Amino acid sequence: MMKSLLRSLAFSLVAAFGIAMPAAASTASVDYTDLWYIPSESGWGLNLIQQNNVIFATMFVYGTDNTPRWYVASDLESSNGTNFSGALFKTTGSYFGAAWNPGQATATPAGSMSIVFNSPTSATLTYTADGATVTKSVQRQTWKGENLSGNYLGGLTANTSQCTSGSNQPVLIFGTSMTVQHNTSSQAVTIILNAPSSSGSTATCTFSGTYGQSGKLGTISGNWSCVVGGTPSNSGIFTMSELQATIRGFNARFTGQDQFCQYTGNFGVVRDVQ
Repeated sequence: MMKSLLRSLAFSLVAAFGIAMPAAASTASVDYTDLWYIPSESGWGLNLIQQNNVIFATMFVYGTDNTPRWYVASDLESSNGTNFSGALFKTTGSYFGAAWNPGQATATPAGSMSIVFNSPTSATLTYTADGATVTKSVQRQTWKGENLSGNYLGGLTANTSQCTSGSNQPVLIFGTSMTVQHNTSSQAVTIILNAPSSSGSTATCTFSGTYGQSGKLGTISGNWSCVVGGTPSNSGIFTMSELQATIRGFNARFTGQDQFCQYTGNFGVVRDVQ
């Protein structure tokens, strides 16, 4: 079963590498860095760059004469990870085709901005600029999907809950090899995870799902099953959300369940150099 499989893998790795079992996961803000917009209002947008609990926002909109306006909020701060607010400025500067003149750069207070994130991929934007107050529901803009295909090394850490055995304990699988097959036409993704079990046999877990993308974040949802030493073990459903991929690997939040437990944690891999 999944719980015993994960625990046996975890304990075998602890014995081999001295890896401690993970503590309960702490909360952290979603990375909201992206280009945000409204699909039916293509032509204006909101760029968000996040560092820790502060967002730098730049908004390109238009004035009453339909010419471009540029507003920035350089310090949208949050204490809870979902509500960000701060002052809004309009800026001017020297002509882009000439040498930069610092004396012509100005940032004039224009109003305020607040962003309330309803989910990792949607938000309510409210801003007041030069006396006009606007509220819009925005979402991440997607123009190119990721391709996750490749060979990786990494693992999964998760807390368990609602286990049929009545014993809920954190688990860790680390140092495993993985193969990812990603069909970018159908968006079908298969992740094959291999790891040695404490019995010395090989444990293979297969995650099969459909990939979706919203801005820079991806999601894989589907079914998974494990085989230990050639014997079918457990099976269930899973979701990898807030997935972020780079040329070096990818990471995601992990939720899943089988006939024995529910799992909540993190999934992360690095791309194999071979």
